[in-house]
Formats: sequence, structure tokens, C-alpha cells
Amino acid sequence: MSPTSSSKVKTIIVGAGVCGLLTAIQLERAGMDYIVIEKACTFSPLGSGLSLTPACNYILDQLGLLEEIQKLSHPCAKIDYLRDDLSKVGVMDAGDQKTRYGYNGILITRPTLYNILLSKVPKDKLHWGKRMVGFKQDENSVEIECEDNLEVSQESGEESAGNKTRVIYKGDILIGADGAYSSVRRNLYQSMKDEGITLPKEDLAPLRFDSNCVIGVTEELTEEEYPVMKEKNGDFYVIIGKEKAIQVYLFTFAENRLGWHICGRMDNPEEYDEKDFRFSDWKPAAADELCDMVRHYKCPYGGTVGDVMDRTPKERLSKVMLEDKYFSTWYHKRTVLMGDACHKHLPFGGQGANQAILDSVHLVNQLYGIPSNSLSDVEKSFQAYYGYRSPNAKEVFKTTSLVASILSARGIISDMIRFITLGYLPDFINNAGMDGMNTDRPYLCFLPPPPGKGTVKPKPQAAPVHYKGGN
Repeated sequence: MSPTSSSKVKTIIVGAGVCGLLTAIQLERAGMDYIVIEKACTFSPLGSGLSLTPACNYILDQLGLLEEIQKLSHPCAKIDYLRDDLSKVGVMDAGDQKTRYGYNGILITRPTLYNILLSKVPKDKLHWGKRMVGFKQDENSVEIECEDNLEVSQESGEESAGNKTRVIYKGDILIGADGAYSSVRRNLYQSMKDEGITLPKEDLAPLRFDSNCVIGVTEELTEEEYPVMKEKNGDFYVIIGKEKAIQVYLFTFAENRLGWHICGRMDNPEEYDEKDFRFSDWKPAAADELCDMVRHYKCPYGGTVGDVMDRTPKERLSKVMLEDKYFSTWYHKRTVLMGDACHKHLPFGGQGANQAILDSVHLVNQLYGIPSNSLSDVEKSFQAYYGYRSPNAKEVFKTTSLVASILSARGIISDMIRFITLGYLPDFINNAGMDGMNTDRPYLCFLPPPPGKGTVKPKPQAAPVHYKGGN
């Protein structure tokens, strides 16, 4: 039986994405009171693949989710980098992850992982179609106001609301897990300014857009068409365009599908503004000139990249703007941010979901056993969470930005840098990088530790500020 926290604190989670749902699952296992608020009226199966590191699989195993996830995923340890004529640039090989870290990395479709997590959250805890439009917090509680039954017209892309009923939710803690365009963050920052608090200039600046991306997952394919499906392996390819700052990512998934990303730098990113894309995430869109630029590329699985695109149903195709930003302000009073709401990564390093999962585990550990709903106890939890996670997340953010620069830059010098870093990187440097990604292997303090250990020792876990028990 799961342990029950002595806390009677009620938590409101805004955002039913991977991060929000996993937080809900952990709070459920901890016996803590919570609800999840999501602006979408229903789940939309968009997005391509997620690469989950051994560090994240550590916690998924502890929660009893890993076995189900592994059945619907492939192990992933290697990325082959190719030129657009399929000549080799280099490779990034994680090596024997299970020996070193206790678990393999895995590749899974975002919709598949999402459905698994969604099935573990009681339906009465999820409140769909509730868009946060305002909030207030004080010494005693936090309250959010939501617009009910929000609908977005697929034809016009404009917002419309049925009766625009307003719903009020009241709790003790508010968690913003609502992504890069976080309503929680926007309202939090505004309330802090209203209180006369000076926020860092960087936190108030718009998100930085410099790339866009077309994403798709094919229909189910046969092993006769694509023999690679027989290998049951999630290692994937990145094709680097020769003349344009463009990359094509190709994956194989457990459902006998291929996933693909086409990422390209925008010529004039300064012309784009955050408000233009706040509702552009994960929406179906016709393939545009970005796709046309790479259709003729040879596909390492056979045929061309265009052949893979043509096997992608429209409902599994989406276009997104790629933005990145690290925020310094993660919490104030009873409100705290996690995941993309406080550190939005470019996808080139595959760290967005992984960092959000680590945020979630560390935050729940600091909330578990909280003795009261007093503001001082809540802030003590947030301070401990921020103190441990912020510097780690910032370092990963820097690394992800560096990887993006290495892959996107063009010219002779850039080609040489890629040739050296991807083709001739010594094993000890590569292992040090992999260790840096996987030594932060947190586990929930109130459940038995997961069995996977590994030869590379994890970093000491941040001690929970309230819970003093042990396993």
C-alpha cells in the first residue's frame, strides 16, 4: 500500500502534459490531495518521439510504469549523424547504459507515453477544457479563475468559448506545468510586479524564436517495406543539410512506425514575436517549404525522406516554432513552476521531457510530509526544490544550446567542429558527458528505491525538508 502523507495540503496542477500527469501520479502515490487543470478539451495525439534517459527510467521503474513503457518502446543508445548524401559525419554513442546507470535509454512516441500516464490518473482528478485566465494568492491560499468549455476553431484558428462560464479553483499550492507559454508564469510575474517586486529583465523578455520544425509519425509500416523494423532498436539518424541550416531526424518506433522531425533555422527570427505563436504548439499543419527542401534527401531506411512524409497521416503531422529560454524566477509565495514553464529547451539535445521529469520528482520529494499549509512551510519546499534543480537545469540548458549551435552552423569551420566532436571525440569525454546527464537519478523518498543501480554512482539526492523517514 502506498504511504500517505500526513499533509492535508491541496495542490492545483495547471497543465496535463507529460510533466503535469507524472506529477499527479506521484502525488497520488503519496496520498496527497490534488487536481489537474487542462485548457484543452481532449487529448490530441500529436508530437513525434521522446527519448527518455536512464535517469528518468529510474523513477518510472520506481512508480511501476517502466515495464509497460518498455513494451511500447525501443532501447536507444546511439545517434548516427549523416550528410544529406548519407555519408557519415560521426556518431554519438551512449555505450552500455544499463551497466553504467542501471537502465537503458528508450525511444517512445509522445502519444504512447501520454496515454500510459493518462491511464494512471483518476478521471475525477482531471478537469478538461479549463483555461486559466487569472489568479490570486495570499498568506492563506491560492485561487485560480478558469474559463470553461474553451474551444478553438480548427478552420479559423481563433478562440471561441461556448457560454464562457468562469470556474474558481482554490488550493494551497499552485504548480505551473503548462509549458513554454505558461499562463501560470504570466500571471505570477504580473502579480509580482503589482507587489513592487523587480524581476530580472531576462525573465520579462519574450521567448527567443530562431527555428521552426515540422513533425510527423507515419502510419503502421510493414517489415517488408522497411526491414529496419525487424531490429526493434531505437537508435536514430540525424541528416545535416549541406547548404541550409536544416536537420532531418528519423526514428523507428515500437508500433512499426517511423517518426521524423525537420528542423530549420529561420532567416529573420527577429521578425517573430511570442504572442504570434502562443497557440501554435502541436497543431496539425500542411507540410510547407521546409518539407519541400528535404523531400529529395535519401533516407537511411530506404527510399527518400519524401517517401516517409507521404506515409504520414495529416492528423499526425504538426508544425511548431522552436524557442528556448531559461527563467531565473521559479516560484513566489504559493506558486511554483516546472518543466518548459521555467526552462524551455530546443529539441536538439532531447532534454525537454527529461528535465521536466526530474523537476517533478524533486518537487514532490520536497512537498511530501509537509506538516501544514502555512506559507512558511510551502516556501521552504519551493526553496529546496529551486536550490537543487535550478543550477542543474541551467547547465543542461547551456549544453542543449551548444548542441543546437554545432548542428545548425554552416561553413568550413563548422564542418570541422562537427567532424571532430562527432567523429573523433575520445571515449572518456563522451562518457563524462553521458555521466553528467545521468548522475542526477532522483527517486521518491516515500517509496522503495528502484532496483537498477549501475556502476556509475548517482549524485547525492537533495534531502527532503519535511519528510525525515527512510526506506
